[in-house]
Amino acid sequence: MNFIEIFKGAIQCLRGNKMRSFLTMLGIIIGISSVIAMSGIGKGGERKITGSLAKSGFGVYEITVDNEADNYRSVHELEEGDVKLLKESGIEIDAVAPRVFERVNFKGESKRDLRGAIYGTDTDFEVIEEINYIAGRPILRSEAENKVPVIVIDHVTAGRLFPRLSSPIGESIRVEFRRLKIIREFILVGIFEHPEAGLSEAGLARWLPAYGRLSVPLLSRVTGEDEYSGILIKPEDPLEAQKVLGEAITLLEGKNSQGIYEYEERVVRGSSFREVLSTLSLFVTFVASISLFVGGIGVMNIMLVSVTERIREIGIRKAIGAKNIHILMQFLTEAIVLSLTGGVLGVALGYFMAEVIGAFIDIDPIISLDIVVISLVISTGIGLIFGVYPARKASLMNPIDALRNE
Repeated sequence: MNFIEIFKGAIQCLRGNKMRSFLTMLGIIIGISSVIAMSGIGKGGERKITGSLAKSGFGVYEITVDNEADNYRSVHELEEGDVKLLKESGIEIDAVAPRVFERVNFKGESKRDLRGAIYGTDTDFEVIEEINYIAGRPILRSEAENKVPVIVIDHVTAGRLFPRLSSPIGESIRVEFRRLKIIREFILVGIFEHPEAGLSEAGLARWLPAYGRLSVPLLSRVTGEDEYSGILIKPEDPLEAQKVLGEAITLLEGKNSQGIYEYEERVVRGSSFREVLSTLSLFVTFVASISLFVGGIGVMNIMLVSVTERIREIGIRKAIGAKNIHILMQFLTEAIVLSLTGGVLGVALGYFMAEVIGAFIDIDPIISLDIVVISLVISTGIGLIFGVYPARKASLMNPIDALRNE
């Protein structure tokens, strides 16, 4: 059995009926292009939504030490060397920053103390939190390195500490560190928007916690401690967060003991939301793939018509020695070529549709190589599955009955 000759014969038969072949492929083309386009738009939309939510902490994780682990030792506490290790690891991380936390009371122009919290910050912390400064500026790298006593606070706290000043930048703020029972004075250089600013607009400002940020080196000098409460990690791709965090934990465990480090997402139910987005994207792709089944029916239909039209040809071929397997392979090859060609054209059309639709709805489509390969395999499988019945019907024909057919 010469497969090359069978393939050439299949191509020749299809070229002899170009319009019919194209209309048959059209179902496959539409099905594959729909799957490619919807998958690309779905993934692109998922990326855009998760990227937007990253501003509120979505997609940001904090690695901490499990102090209750049986093999926990003080040497396992997170420190500057761990942050440097992660930054230089080559892991797909957008930003890594230490987190140092202290409960404090803020003392300003107002006689009333404000209970709140101080966070240690650095340049990467600003990238992770994407802080919006209303007045002033962030803490400079040079100020952090030289441990200059400067501070930034949220706008609600600034208004409550300095109710009579329109711009308190440059004013002194006294901070009482409750755990250490000490008071330190800092110069205010920046005012950022409170993370829960929406509650402030709703008239609930009095219930908002007070937030301040110092540079990590300065806060460490004040507290006399070099350990971090945790390390914040923002993966480059929020959809690959689990992989990135696994690599980060493995790296830290390689330096110390296993089972010491754990992580959690900064936004509650963030993982559940990501699962909803993935499920929605998968559902849209599945709906689009239904058209592939319709295309398969079209392939079967046209192959049955082709068998009916070529009954005498089948009879002649059998009369001169063609075996059932030869007839089967010829018609099966035609069905596969139809579907595979439709699949290739569908992939090209799908790319084009994804770009056009994405331009209209402002989404950059993400089309992975996996979905392209799967689409081509599926289109080939459709030709194989839906072409078997017509091909088998042709191969089982009685040559005498076929030759009698008019």
